[in-house]
Formats: sequence, structure tokens, C-alpha cells
Amino acid sequence: MSIHVHRLRFAGTPLRAVAIAAIAILALGMLSCGGDDGSTLEEAQDEGSITIGIANEAPYGFVTSAGEVSGEAPTVAQAILAELGIDEVVPVVVPFQNLIPGLEAGRFDVIAAGMFINPDRCGQILFSDPDYCVPQAFAVEAGNPLGIMTFDDIAANPDITVGIPGGTVEIGYATDAGASEDQIEEFESLQDAGDALAAGRVDAIAATSLAIGAELERLGDDGLEATPGFEVTDANGDPVSGCGGFGFRTDDDDFHEAFNDILVAMKEAGEIRPLVEEFGFDDEVDAAVGRTAADLCAE
Repeated sequence: MSIHVHRLRFAGTPLRAVAIAAIAILALGMLSCGGDDGSTLEEAQDEGSITIGIANEAPYGFVTSAGEVSGEAPTVAQAILAELGIDEVVPVVVPFQNLIPGLEAGRFDVIAAGMFINPDRCGQILFSDPDYCVPQAFAVEAGNPLGIMTFDDIAANPDITVGIPGGTVEIGYATDAGASEDQIEEFESLQDAGDALAAGRVDAIAATSLAIGAELERLGDDGLEATPGFEVTDANGDPVSGCGGFGFRTDDDDFHEAFNDILVAMKEAGEIRPLVEEFGFDDEVDAAVGRTAADLCAE
């Protein structure tokens, strides 16, 4: 699905429709009490347009060959923003590691890139509740001759090198497992890491299972394969949640709350999964039901 400027409509239940209407009225009421400069939400509603930051990573948020923005996060964001009276989204593509700095600098107003919610990032920006949770995976040489199944396997073999986009949680996962700096090759994008894998410059690339699948589809190389998805654990053996949501500046709390209220209503009504199934999301959406940003920020 590509993002269009037309307002999207959803066939929700009457109860859900009432909830959305109440949220929109509340948001407008909050804005009427704002200052002379107006909030980000108020300005976006006045203009009917807002900017979103993406990292050009399929299936989360990317630009198609036709130059249109697409992906899971922009599609969900568009649906929610339309309910708030904002019919047009303008994508700004930056490297993943520049998403939070770009948001804080005002280059765009919402991060719509499937960014994982974790305590470190929660200390910098506001997050919506998650709209999906997903396991990790690697892309490796077909047959997986080095037996790479987890980050521990990389740490256990100092000859293995793994390509990872800069600023992603996978760098932390690798270092926490004990991988050395020499084993981790940082790239500007997952596509750059994938190209390095195809050229034999790294032994594996790390990302979410959905991103790995999309990257292998892009590469179209029969000599590469994806490993099974797996759950990362911390030093105590407890699972580390891999759940993504939308990011907002800390001074945009009214915008964050209005957006999140609609997101929660859509989750409860089961309206998110039909929007994103074409991007390969199914059980990942269900896995986010009942999960909140507050809980993820406190892990």
C-alpha cells in the first residue's frame, strides 16, 4: 500500500466510531486552550499536512521505485492522522541513527519507521503504544555453514563478522552478547549491509525477521537465506521485547496522546492487522495487543 493524501475510512463498530469521535473532539478541545504559537498538532490540522521520518527500510517505512512512501508504519500513521483531520503525510528519509536527532531538530514531526521502544529511547522521546512485536533473525550464506542462530553464536566465534545498520538495537544485542567491535560492521542502511553480505564482505546481517525477509527479497540471491526468528534475552535470561511504535518530541504530549488514543482504539477493534498484512505482518500485530509503551519503557 502506498500513502495517498485522501482521508482513509474504516468500517469499525459503532462503539469504536464513537470512541474515535470522542478522541477527536477531545483533541480539538485541548488545542483551543493552546498558546498563540499553536502546537504541532494544531498547526498540522490547520495545514492538513505533517512530516514523518522514515529510514527507507522495508517493510516498516520505505520509498517505492515510483517514489511513493509505503510500509507498515506510514500506513498506520496515515490512518490515525486522517482521524485527526490531517490528510497528507510528507516523508523525510534519513538513516535510522538520525531518526531521533532529526525529530528533536524539527526536521519532521513523527517517527514512523517501526522503531523499537526501549528505556534508552524513552529517555529521549515520547512513544505511542506498540503496534507490532517481532523476533530477530539473520541473513547468512545458504546452508548457514557458520551455524549462526543467535548473537551468542557470533560472540563465540571471533572470525564471524555481522553487518548492522547504525543506531539500531541489534548493535546493543551483539555487544551485550560479547561480540567485539572488530566483529560488528556498521552500515548506514540495511540495504548497504545486505549488499555487503551478498559481496561476501560480512558473514551475516542482523535485523528483525520481517526486515531480513524483505531484504533477501530485494537481493534475490539464491546463495543467501534467513535464519529462524529468535527471541533475544538479557543477562538474566529474561526476554527482551522487540515491539515498535511511533515517536514524538517530548514537548508534543498533546499530539502524542491524541495519536495514541486512536491507535489504542484501532488495536482493540482489530483494525490494524488488515492494514498491514500486505507488508507481511500478521501474528506480529496480535503480539502487540495489551502491550503498552509505559511497560516497555520500564523494562
